[in-house]
Amino acid sequence: MSETFSKVYLQALVAGFGSLTQALPAIINVADRVAGRLAAGGRLLLASVRPDFASEGYIRGGGLMLIEEWTPATSLSPDDTVIFGWSDSGREKELELLSSLRDSDALTIGIGPPTVAWTGVEALASADLLSASRTPPPAATGPFGGEAYPLISLQNLVILWVLTGEIVSALTRQGQMPALYQSVLVHGARERNARVGGSCFHEAHDVPAIPPGQLGESYIRAINEILQALIDEETTSIESAAKLCAQVLRNGRVVYAGMISHFPMHQHGAPGDPLLMKRLAPLDAESPSLPELRAKLHQGDLFFFLGYYRRPVEAYQVARQAGATVIEVITGDGSEAGGGPPPDFVIKPKWPFGDALISVPGYDVEILPGSGIVQAAIYWAVVGSIAQIMAEDWPNHSG
Repeated sequence: MSETFSKVYLQALVAGFGSLTQALPAIINVADRVAGRLAAGGRLLLASVRPDFASEGYIRGGGLMLIEEWTPATSLSPDDTVIFGWSDSGREKELELLSSLRDSDALTIGIGPPTVAWTGVEALASADLLSASRTPPPAATGPFGGEAYPLISLQNLVILWVLTGEIVSALTRQGQMPALYQSVLVHGARERNARVGGSCFHEAHDVPAIPPGQLGESYIRAINEILQALIDEETTSIESAAKLCAQVLRNGRVVYAGMISHFPMHQHGAPGDPLLMKRLAPLDAESPSLPELRAKLHQGDLFFFLGYYRRPVEAYQVARQAGATVIEVITGDGSEAGGGPPPDFVIKPKWPFGDALISVPGYDVEILPGSGIVQAAIYWAVVGSIAQIMAEDWPNHSG
């Protein structure tokens, strides 16, 4: 019996993430350069044509407080560094943005797949590029029409967080500790973030000098352990959920997706998305808009909730009243909800409470989050599985 698509896709992610250990020397080299510029007063910004890459690293639990988001109105100096997320899915616009960044005289660090655009265009020859060495296998991109974005975009995020970890460690070797956010899910995190958020660096800290490669390698290992747990424990649930969604579509009804903010919410409609779900408005405080749910959900529809930790009890009540099925993807067990209707189907995303995956000696919070990568991986595994089921069992479906 052939392997299910969700397993093929997740295994391809694990292999791709694992190959990033080969890129660690290059990432460490770049991190050392960036750290020196930051210590001298330069800024660090994120830029991308699509909003997904930049949104994942900006004001993010486990991420750097000093990170800024580049906009067309941003004025850059030669002391600044811009990390540019490149997916090669909208090459013309990406090259246009990259050329603009290069013209600014800021240091440009590219994260994305190696293409002739980076090595063969004279104007871009001095741009640094950090990329995965492994090309996604065709079996993992088939349901996406051969589009590699559902894998490359997540590899880019792993590189971003590995680079972030190595920037942190490089700064510790210069005697500095940058301030990082704690997930607001954790009790007291908002107050803690407010206390330390007035400066890019901690005035006093007990963090020792961290050796090169330690944080980056730890992050690659941690994120792959989560994905392997999905493969071992959740692919059956993912495939069952996909079959349920396919049946809803076959019956002429609608699958609505409520999606967590930052990176995952931008996956709907991204390159390769078969558009088998309709996205609800962005979540507000871990719950979709109740008026929108009441207006859209009807008998036979399905509410796919790609959340964070808490169960949105009122949203599930609306779904039940409408006669809709509920699929839940959260890390919590629903016990904090204090009752209310349970979901019909559950996929457990496996990342830990508090989100951040890596402990730093002497630092008060864990750093480098995994939820955005894992939630997006589940979305792509589910919609890819739906697309494959539709193609095999309902070949005339046109989306």
